[in-house]
Amino acid sequence: MILLENGNRIILEAIQAAVDGKREALDITIADFDGVQFHISTPDANNKNLIQVSMQWRCFSELVKHGASVDLKRYYGPFLQAKAEENYDVTLLIDLANVPGDKTKLAETVSLLKRHVLASPFKKTFQAVEAGNANTNETIVISYRENEAFFIKPDQERVFVIFSVNFKDPGDQILAKVFLQEFADARKTMSNAPSVSFSAREPPGELQGVRGVKADVNTGFVSFVLFKNHITAKNADKTINAIETFRDYLHYHIKCSKAYLHTRMRNRVDTLLQVLNRARPAEFEKKEKKLISGKTFTRK
Repeated sequence: MILLENGNRIILEAIQAAVDGKREALDITIADFDGVQFHISTPDANNKNLIQVSMQWRCFSELVKHGASVDLKRYYGPFLQAKAEENYDVTLLIDLANVPGDKTKLAETVSLLKRHVLASPFKKTFQAVEAGNANTNETIVISYRENEAFFIKPDQERVFVIFSVNFKDPGDQILAKVFLQEFADARKTMSNAPSVSFSAREPPGELQGVRGVKADVNTGFVSFVLFKNHITAKNADKTINAIETFRDYLHYHIKCSKAYLHTRMRNRVDTLLQVLNRARPAEFEKKEKKLISGKTFTRK
């Protein structure tokens, strides 16, 4: 199984090419996971040192409530624009002729724009639990995909992260259940792994009375229990990187599993057709036969 990248590969390559000296007019619209849309452009055709990167996401306003603005200023302070490009939520304007800090890390930092924005509610909750002042009655709800959301609920010494996953295909729900059972089984052989559980249709008890919870026949709930060793300052970034990409990771591997099953089915059909072709009786040839007396006859 593979882990997906946290950054956007197209943004990384476009910015890196410009940093390396390939300055050209840009106008690239990118559709990323979770319904995110990016726009890379050159706002001034006469100045190819200027590159504008904008992002639009349905849950951006919810993320701002939980510290996204602070993180944006921390990571992109000199590039962050007070007013975003039209139809977008946040815009960075980069002057390649005047880049503060380490220029070699610029492309990677910009490619992680979505990751840094989405990390904000996790950081806020992790820090509160580690400091011992978390509000255990508050559940953060981020509606980041159509008909799907994730929920972050702090406890005294742990954090619950619950994903609602809408399966439009009933087959996907079955494959996801099998796939997630492997998560639970793998934990038995691993130390310090988070607890994982899956429930179909019925939301877990931690979401009792929480707004925005949609339960129907097509929806399942994946629950992670993160313990203190996962949320400490030392391990927080690693945990966030893994948990952020979980939904895309699950979707990717469900599709891979279906593709593998279809390949096996096609190979099996080909094998059965070969067996049938070999078993087809050849046309019977008429031959003369002789009796023991020496008389001949023709079998019909």
